[in-house]
Amino acid sequence: MADNKPTLHHLNNSQSQRILWLLEELGIEYNLVTHIRNPPSHPTAPFRSPPSLQATGPYGKAPVLITGAADGNRYITESSAIATYLIRTFDKEDKFGLKNGDWIRDEMLVSIISTGLSKATTILLMLDFGMLRNGSGPGGKNFDGPEMRNILKELNRELKDGPSGGYLMGKEPGRADIMLEFPMTSIKQRGSVDLANEFPELDAWLQRVYERPAWKRALGKAFDGVYDITTFPKGPHL
Repeated sequence: MADNKPTLHHLNNSQSQRILWLLEELGIEYNLVTHIRNPPSHPTAPFRSPPSLQATGPYGKAPVLITGAADGNRYITESSAIATYLIRTFDKEDKFGLKNGDWIRDEMLVSIISTGLSKATTILLMLDFGMLRNGSGPGGKNFDGPEMRNILKELNRELKDGPSGGYLMGKEPGRADIMLEFPMTSIKQRGSVDLANEFPELDAWLQRVYERPAWKRALGKAFDGVYDITTFPKGPHL
């Protein structure tokens, strides 16, 4: 009999953790395949995706979702695309509001998170890895905190002034909340910004996420509950 359950390929300490959270929020059956990053001692690709994940298809990095047989076992990459597929396919009660909720707000926030905020956190990681250097001159330090703080200020305002309930989309997390988890976890764990003092609404939001039963279930599904973004090197630029 064909397997109609989606399959998530999940890499330790990676953005695929938020897709695992989404699967638990949806309350559906799924298959989980885990992969361990290359060790820091790897000669050419430390901390990168292992051969087992690269063998799943051309993308070769987490998250990767293989749909069930009913959807042709399609190979889907990128967190936002995976989240959209899962919600449109399995959210029969419209818990995430993509059918009858404020989908324009959701799309706008997902775009901010997927472009501006993800770009800023990626640049910080590249600085930490020594792949980029801040330059001299009046704009030389803009790679560090200024751009990230501007985006966080906007997201903090959206939490304060947006729908009441504690999440970006109201009383329950939306697709935007799912997408926001990984960059916020990275910022919090790596100390890129003092969230509690500078952006208290975002800090409280992250704590609410961590207290959700679905988040706790997702965390316990793999890697003995370890989800540690501090494993990557940290440079002196901050």
